[in-house]
Amino acid sequence: MAAMNKRRKGLLGKFVYTLILLAYMAAIAYVGLTWLTRIHDYAEQYEISRPARAVDAYLEEVNRELWNDGIARAVAAMPHEMQSDEEIKTFVQDKLRSGITAVRKSGVSEESQTYSLRCSGREIGDMTIVEDHSYQGKVDQSKMPWPLVRRFLPGILEWGITPWKLSEDHYDFTNLYNSVEITVPSTYSVSINGMPLGSEYIVEEGIHYDVYEKYYNDLPTLPTKVTYRFDNAIGTLTPEVRDEEGNIVEVDPAKGDYQFLKPIDPEIRGRLMELMEPFTERYLIFRSGATDSLTALNNLRPYIIPGSDIDNRAQAALDGLSWAHTSSVKITDYTFNTVLPLVNGFYVCYVTAVADTFTAGKGETTDVIDLSVIVYDDGYQPLAFMVN
Repeated sequence: MAAMNKRRKGLLGKFVYTLILLAYMAAIAYVGLTWLTRIHDYAEQYEISRPARAVDAYLEEVNRELWNDGIARAVAAMPHEMQSDEEIKTFVQDKLRSGITAVRKSGVSEESQTYSLRCSGREIGDMTIVEDHSYQGKVDQSKMPWPLVRRFLPGILEWGITPWKLSEDHYDFTNLYNSVEITVPSTYSVSINGMPLGSEYIVEEGIHYDVYEKYYNDLPTLPTKVTYRFDNAIGTLTPEVRDEEGNIVEVDPAKGDYQFLKPIDPEIRGRLMELMEPFTERYLIFRSGATDSLTALNNLRPYIIPGSDIDNRAQAALDGLSWAHTSSVKITDYTFNTVLPLVNGFYVCYVTAVADTFTAGKGETTDVIDLSVIVYDDGYQPLAFMVN
């Protein structure tokens, strides 16, 4: 009986010991699991707290949407009176499709970090992130094992585990501006996107036509050109040009100013051609001195304006022509080349004549003579005014 009781006590002791051991192991496992969970939470929180995470999240969103409040503010602040908000938004988004990147700016701050925002190698703005102290994380450093870590590994827990958030962003798209500049006759109108450019956009006026350059001294009322300049064009804008009658004009800088001239009325051109052939013959005969100068002048006068530059110069040349050595002049060929319209009924006629001239002591020579003659047409009878 005594042996049986002793055996039972032994078995009970082993059972109690096993229970205590299992409880101890369970406690250790629980503490270990709890601590491992807290360490995992800390590692996870540490990863979330890295500044790059906030920057990457910002870039992922802005590159996906190609738009945010910062971009919208920048676009709204840009003068674009000739373009709609939607046009500007579309243009900016197209430019941003190449991708926005961020580069940390120099400077050390424990409270904030600033990054340069770039697109296609050019800075387009910046963003600033700050620690989000309102964030409630999983880590409570007052609980184990953090007191032990703080005691035996001082400094480790000073690594920040507070996540960062966007504080502010700014964009500057002024480098997208282009200037639209065009030179047109002063009587023309210019518009962009259907909106006319007023006189405040004229940066230069009184510009001479290249085809009229040598005639402005004699005819100061000749037309001139102006240059319009619009500096708030975002992207490429093509100005629309209209003439005095409201017709759309395609301006080609390679064509020169002839493109701005009105076509010569066929009736006027016919009258000018009828004048120029007899005028050219009589003018060259008078100029050569081959015949009596006064007779030659009288033969010329039906084709010139009385008191004109030609008339005055011819009278002044009478004495000198009497000493000329030319015996005869004969026009063998004549070409009416073209006509340039001036203003108020004035035209420039360009002609070429071939003349055989016999001069005492030199014999006969053949000359090709180009003349430009300013002619006035009153609507009935054109007459020559000046020879250049």
